[in-house]
Amino acid sequence: MDPRVDQLRHDLALFARGIRGHREGHQLTASQLQVLGLLDAYGPLNARDLAARERVAPQSMAKTVKSLEAASLVTRCLDPADARAFLIEITDEGRTTLVNDRVVRNRWLEAALAERCTEAEREVLYIAGRLLRSLSESPVRADARAEADTRG
Repeated sequence: MDPRVDQLRHDLALFARGIRGHREGHQLTASQLQVLGLLDAYGPLNARDLAARERVAPQSMAKTVKSLEAASLVTRCLDPADARAFLIEITDEGRTTLVNDRVVRNRWLEAALAERCTEAEREVLYIAGRLLRSLSESPVRADARAEADTRG
């Protein structure tokens, strides 16, 4: 394996930890914030779709949704397409929490970029961000990649 891959994974983990450390006076987990972000972006979703988008077990998503519901950040409503199912929807309070959190993190990131990076480095990072988003949507499994490497 290319050692740069391991270094990149480590660097990304450190960056994620750094940005998670800057929050807007709440105790929400990264998973909870991600669910709020999905609901804000895509509108009401059922728990199965949320779990699939987050690549977590439905039981894990049920716990996350339950905690967000207890905090009045999401609400459940009947699914008009399936009267036996519920849709989860972000509340106004949830959206305000999400927006405030994004503002704090964006301010931190903007200040860090201005302090530590040249204009050219910032442009490279903006491009890298788009590439990382694309990679995050990749269906390639690690074991499939390993098989491809051994076949040459």
